[in-house]
This record gives sequence, C-alpha cells and structure tokens, in this order.
Amino acid sequence: MGLVLQNPRRQVVITGLGVVAPNGIGRDAFWNAIVEGRSGIDWITSFDTSEIYCKIGGEVRDFDAADYMPAKKARRTGRFSSLAVAAARLAMEDAGLDAGNLAPYRSGAIVGTTMAGLGNVGDDIYHHLAQHGIKGLDPLSPSQVSAHAATANVFIELGMKGPNSTTGSGCVASIDAVASCAEVLRSGRAEVMIAGASEACLSLVGMSVLCAQKVLTHHNDPPQEASRPYDNTRDGLVLSEGSGAAVLETAAHAMERGARIYAEVLGYEATTEAYHLLLADPSGDELAYAFRKALLAGKVGADEIDYISAHGISNRQYDTAETKAVKMVLGRRAYNVPMSSIKSSAGQPFAPGGMWQLLSACMSMQTGMIPPTINYRTRDPECDLDYVPNYARRARVDTVMVNSHSVGGTHGCLIVRKFE
Repeated sequence: MGLVLQNPRRQVVITGLGVVAPNGIGRDAFWNAIVEGRSGIDWITSFDTSEIYCKIGGEVRDFDAADYMPAKKARRTGRFSSLAVAAARLAMEDAGLDAGNLAPYRSGAIVGTTMAGLGNVGDDIYHHLAQHGIKGLDPLSPSQVSAHAATANVFIELGMKGPNSTTGSGCVASIDAVASCAEVLRSGRAEVMIAGASEACLSLVGMSVLCAQKVLTHHNDPPQEASRPYDNTRDGLVLSEGSGAAVLETAAHAMERGARIYAEVLGYEATTEAYHLLLADPSGDELAYAFRKALLAGKVGADEIDYISAHGISNRQYDTAETKAVKMVLGRRAYNVPMSSIKSSAGQPFAPGGMWQLLSACMSMQTGMIPPTINYRTRDPECDLDYVPNYARRARVDTVMVNSHSVGGTHGCLIVRKFE
C-alpha cells in the first residue's frame, strides 16, 4: 500500500520534542543515551528504601523546576506537574515556537498520567500528617495531587487557553494524548497542540504499593542490568520518573511557518483485554487487534512497518504477549522487523513511556539509527524476535509502530511515518 496523499490541513505532524528522563534531559541528551545504551537506572537516594525489596529506579537527579517556572511557584508545585511543564517548554523550544506569540484560544494541551500526585506530593502529605496532623497542611495540596494538575500547570505557565484535557489510561496515556490532539487539530479547533505525560511516583508511597503488588524487579545489583526486556531472566519492571511532550500541528500550519517536521501521525487504535486488573492476557490477541486497526486507520500496510518501538518492560507476561501479537500481524516477516525497548535503559515511567518511545521513533526516522534493547543475554524461547540486542543499528526507518500496554489490559498502537 503506497503513500496516500491527504489534505495538508488535515494531516497532523510532529514538530517539537521534549523529554525529562533519568538518562537525559532534552531531546539530544536522551537520544544519545538510549542509542549508546547508557542506563539511567541506579540505587535510589531520594528516600529510604530499607523497608522495600526493590532499591533501584530511574531518578531524575539533575532536575530543577526553577529552570522552567518562577522559583517561588516551583517550590509549591508538585513534582509531576513541574516535570510536565519542563517537557512542554522543551518541546516548544524544539519546535521553534514562543508561547507568548501563540493565539491562546487556538493553542492547547492534553497531558497523561497514571499515578498523578501520589508520588512526592503524596509523600509530603503523608509525612506532614504523621508528624503534625492536619495543622499547617498546604491548602494547595489537594489541587497538586489531582491528575489534572499537570495539564493545568502547563496552561498556566505557557498562557494557553484552548482545548485541554487529561488522560489517565496508564501507560497508554501519552499516545492516547497524541491521538486526541490529532483529532482536535483535524477538527480545526486549534492550530498547535501539546501532547504529553508525566509521573513522579518514584517515591516511598509509589514504590511501596508497587512492591506490595510484586511487579518490581528483584535484581538490585548492579542496578544498570536490572531492566532486561525479553530476556529469559527478566523478573519485573524497574520504575522510573520523568516526562515527555510533543508539539503537534497540521502540516499546513507547520509548513507555513517553515517548521522542521519529524513525522506524520497516521493511525491510532486502543483496545482492551477485559481480562484482569493486573495480569496480562498471554494470548496477545487484543494487541494484535489494536495493531491491525491502527494500520487500517492510517491506511498503512503491515509490510510497510520498518521498526516497532515496543512496550517491553521486563514483565514476563507482557513481553511474551507483545511478541505473540507482532507475529500474528506480521507473520513470517515479524522475524525481519527490528523491535526494541528503550525501557531497558530508561526504565518504566508508566504514562511518559509511550512519549519517550515516540520521541525515539521520530529520532530513528531522522537519523537512521535504531536504539538497542540492552541487557539482552539469555534467549527466551517464547520471545524469539529481533529485539536489536545490546547495540544500536543503522537502518532505513520510514514507518514506525509505537506500542503501549496499560495495567488493566488496555493496548494502544500509534503509527507514525516520515513526512513527505
């Protein structure tokens, strides 16, 4: 199936990329780290881990919220909101856009999250109540815990007043946000949209509840080797914090201002397994269905996929189901299509993960490099595809599938292509 010519006023393109991650802040720092296979995983230093079995994670250690908003406001803003603002500003800068010059009612954002302010805001409330009771509790705390706090802070800091929403569909939230922003732009309701996601659940409260679920890895030492998607010794995810954002515009608007265009958003589909709140359906059927529907929505043939930016979180069920789904859709060609997980080096940040994958996909199309799945050493008979093990690879990449899978069984598949 060849390229389908469309109306540039309905084609949606990506013109800016912003990221705050444990192995890099900003597009170039992050991209260089994942291509070189440099892990952002280390021993946790921001809180006491003596009572939990997992003592490692992807901390963003060199982040200062005051670099992205007024210092006084930064001190009172929840970390997950500050991270969202930072990614949005970085994406706008990368797109060559000045927030002060945007038409406020024609500019908007949709930001996704999974655990919202349960991270550092939740920790602060918990410690204050334990030590002082309700007296002196910050009256802004309830607003900073809210899932919509990140979106609201992005609007406040950038002065936007257009379409806005918050997605809470777990790991699928960021590519859900991309698809929703694309629909807003195609409808003509906005000229510029920011799709993003943010999490700051690498905290005592966040880690404790995940340890109770036993979904985190037991491989603590060395930390950099703990996240090992598709490897037969994998035993659980490595939690990260951070954010990601992408600037979306119609192709007509981007070309009129001479913007650099990373990729075009073609098709998206989300499905659900309706199986279990925590466990994954091992068959891979629903992901395969989402993959096929996304291809159909984007008018793309399965034989046109050059690379799969995979969910790959080191969970045995998830990784196996993802592998099975790719085989169902691509058949024998599945063995010839590179498929890698950047979460092997960046960790699993929940909602921002899909945005990090999208950023990586855009950079693969721009540079002709595919980032590796690091820590892949022991073959799993059920995971036998080309995961680009341990070292980056040169390849022509024009069309990419970005896949995310949320707790509760929701799958999201986004198809993007180099813009012509």
